[in-house]
Amino acid sequence: MNSWVKYLLTLLPYVSCAQSFAPEPGVLGSTAIHADSSIIINWASNVQITRGVLDVQNPGMGSASYGLESDAEGYADGLGVVSLGDSGIAIITLSPAVYDGIGPDFAIFENGFTDGYMEFAFVEVSSDGINFFRFPATSETPTDVQINNFTISDCRYVNNLAGKYRATYGTPFDLAELSGISGLDIQNITHIRLIDVIGSIDPQWGSVDQYGHLINDPYPTPFESGGFDLDGVGIIHQKALGIKDLQMYVEVIPNPFHDQIKIITQGDFTYSLYSTDGTLISTDNATDFCYLQVSHLENGVYFLELRIGDNMIVKQLMK
Repeated sequence: MNSWVKYLLTLLPYVSCAQSFAPEPGVLGSTAIHADSSIIINWASNVQITRGVLDVQNPGMGSASYGLESDAEGYADGLGVVSLGDSGIAIITLSPAVYDGIGPDFAIFENGFTDGYMEFAFVEVSSDGINFFRFPATSETPTDVQINNFTISDCRYVNNLAGKYRATYGTPFDLAELSGISGLDIQNITHIRLIDVIGSIDPQWGSVDQYGHLINDPYPTPFESGGFDLDGVGIIHQKALGIKDLQMYVEVIPNPFHDQIKIITQGDFTYSLYSTDGTLISTDNATDFCYLQVSHLENGVYFLELRIGDNMIVKQLMK
């Protein structure tokens, strides 16, 4: 046996042949969706959080407390998030409803600071807000050593768990995988529910995948930002809006703004940006979304007029 073969054999305890799933962003075969992707037509804007504890084994320590529900609404910038804590829950109400189209239908964004640092959540959907059905999650991550806050893993070990990708890259979910389930209309999804995964490899506490395998992710995380950190939910396939829903659908982010404004809506629209004295600053036509470069503007209040078909919306912005 030559020295090269001997060296490879020494690596066997650290190598798994079960890396079955999509790789990290930028690698061929990755399913990661960037927050600026043109396939995202809208962002979820109604998030309700039920906090989980800092450490499921020590509930007396209290609950996670980092962030606000509003931090998980709108565009996922990798900065503003809300932390769920151990077994914490986020319920996203969708209006209009999401439907099953070609490919992924929505994407969940976490704020992992690098590839391989992953905090997971189960993803469930509902078409009535009462009965929820879970995407079949799989974890092949080895469970002989506990992953902690100083350990990274490989996203190729996991599938159908939110948090697979680093900040500003969403994990996609395809409703077609839930086709045929009694009590679920995949053409009318009104709610998404996220449940934080407890990544302990102790069977008494840890969460398991669809096959009963323990899911190994950073544990314990006994601090205010512990658990899954929800940054946003990008909508890819959404039902058409009635006129009464138009105001709810349009998003202009961020507000207050600094260097750039992003306008998100559906279909063709015309925007006009005005100062408070009525001076027209910028106007143009766009489809679905556009960016306005506004770094040159002075601090103050501005008005953005949006014309969508026969409808007009005016939003007050601040720099």
